[in-house]
Amino acid sequence: MSAVTSASLCLTLLSVCLLFVSADQKIIIAVPGQTVTLPCRAPNSGNPIIAAEWSRADLEQEYVLFHRDDKLDTEEQHPSFKNRVDLQDRQMKDGDVSLILKDVKTDDSGAYECYVVQRGANRRKRASLDSDPISTTYLTVVPPSQKNITAEFGQNVTLTCRAPNTVLIPGVEWSRRDLKAQYVLWYWEKQFVPYYQHPSFKNRVDLQDRQIKDGDVSLILKNVTNADGGTYECCVVQEVREGRKLAILKTEPISIIHLKVISPGQTGGHGEDGAVGLTVVIVLSIVLFATIIYYIKMTENTEGEKNSTSQTSSKLKRSTRVTRPTFRSKKTEALKTDITKP
Repeated sequence: MSAVTSASLCLTLLSVCLLFVSADQKIIIAVPGQTVTLPCRAPNSGNPIIAAEWSRADLEQEYVLFHRDDKLDTEEQHPSFKNRVDLQDRQMKDGDVSLILKDVKTDDSGAYECYVVQRGANRRKRASLDSDPISTTYLTVVPPSQKNITAEFGQNVTLTCRAPNTVLIPGVEWSRRDLKAQYVLWYWEKQFVPYYQHPSFKNRVDLQDRQIKDGDVSLILKNVTNADGGTYECCVVQEVREGRKLAILKTEPISIIHLKVISPGQTGGHGEDGAVGLTVVIVLSIVLFATIIYYIKMTENTEGEKNSTSQTSSKLKRSTRVTRPTFRSKKTEALKTDITKP
C-alpha cells in the first residue's frame, strides 16, 4: 500500500477519534519515574494571561502549581510537588499553560484541573476557585510489570498486560526491542492495523480480549518458534487534544515480557519464571543430599561391624590357645624318673 494511502488512513482514524474525546478532557497513562506533560491551552480571547493554576481535587486548599507575576508561587503548594512541576512555557505564549510533571509516582494519579486568569478579570491571590476549569487531565501512574516466560517450540503463549480499567483505551501496541520500527501488533479503535507489522507475526498474534475489558490488553502469540525469543513491551496508545491539535501518544511500557523458546523436551521447563525448572533442581538437590546422608550412615555401620568382628576374633584366639610343654620341663620329668628306678 502506498504512503499516501497509509497517510489517509491515519487521518481517517484521527477524525474518528474526535467523536470520542472531549476537547477539555484528556487521559494520560504513565509509569513511575517518567516525565509527563499535562496539556492545557487558554481560549484565544485576545487578553493576556496574568495567572495560571493547576490543582487536584483531593489536595483541598493546596495546589499543584500557581504561576503569577512571571514567577511560580510556592506558598500554598502541596509539598509533594515542590521542585517537580513547571509550566511548559512560562511566557504562556498562545495561551499554552501546559504542566510538566517530573519523576511521576503512583501517588500522583488523579484528576488535574487547569485554570487561568486573563487581564480584565478580578485578580486574586488564588486564581481558580470561582470559575470552571478550562481543562481536566486524568493521570494514572501504573508500575510496570516484568516477567520471564519459557515456552516450547510450536506452543501458543499468552503475554500478559493490564492497563488501568478506569480509563478509556483507544489502542494498544505490542513491540519487540530488536524489531526497531516494526511492531508485533497494533490495535486501534477495535481494528488491527497491519501497516509496519513485522512479517513474521502476520496471522499469528491476537488480543486475548478485543473488547479490552477491565484493561486487559494481553497478547496471544501462536505457534512460537526460536525466532520469537526476545523482550516484548506492551504500551497503551492514547490521543491528546490540545486546542485544534490532536496528538497520538504512546505510553512507556506498562508490561515487559522476556520470552525464551526451547525445543520440546529440553530442560528448562514451562511457564513463567522457569518455575518447573527450579522445582526440578530443588528435587534433585534433595535426592542428592539424602543419598549422601545414606552413604555416610552405611559407611559408619560397616566400619562398626568390622571393628566388632575383629575384637570377637581376638578374644576367641586367646581363649583357645593350647599351652605346650617346653623342652626344659620334659627334661626335668625324665631326670625324676631315672632317679627312682631300682
